[in-house]
Amino acid sequence: MRGDLATAVCDRRAAEGLDLRLLRPATLAGSFDPAALLRGDEVDEPPYWMHLWPGASALASVLAVAAEVRAGCRFIELGCGLGLPSLAAARRGATVLATDWKREPLPWVRASAAMSALRLDAMQMSWRDLALRPVFDVCAGADVAYDTEAEPMLVAALGSLLRGGGVAWLSDSVNIHRDTISMRLEAAGFAVRSTQRREEEEGRAVWVRIIEARRRT
Repeated sequence: MRGDLATAVCDRRAAEGLDLRLLRPATLAGSFDPAALLRGDEVDEPPYWMHLWPGASALASVLAVAAEVRAGCRFIELGCGLGLPSLAAARRGATVLATDWKREPLPWVRASAAMSALRLDAMQMSWRDLALRPVFDVCAGADVAYDTEAEPMLVAALGSLLRGGGVAWLSDSVNIHRDTISMRLEAAGFAVRSTQRREEEEGRAVWVRIIEARRRT
């Protein structure tokens, strides 16, 4: 596992009144070789999950006040990374499943939840190859729609996971003006609404697009 829980940093986050505590790796240094990336060498993908993306912070704030996220709600996060949206949903009483296609972030999500006495499940799963039934009321994904080529698989996953009338929230701090994901969702039978939120990352303002996609019954 990249990153060491024994030297983790604990961030205290306030999401629309929710008090959340998140464990994250102290530094990305040593986790990848930036010079090799710049040279174009074939190297392992950087551990993007170790970074708390602005999209995760924005999405946690949305979930903190969403009426659909409540006790008894069945919630799943795709590409959870450090799992801040999952922690927000668990704080509100939802039954939470945090998923990521990598195994490494899952102990961090579990440790963050345990630190705050929150209950959630975390499992390794790729939304490109699902083995779950459409039983979820809410699906969330923070900064997972950055790859245009992966959009059809992501939309198909949302359709497979959400029950009729269920809602998905996707945040994007990378390609906030790209409309293709919204168009694909509408074509797949979702009612789509987009808004933007202002977040801060390392002292600078970042705009995050929030897509709300509600599956029609």
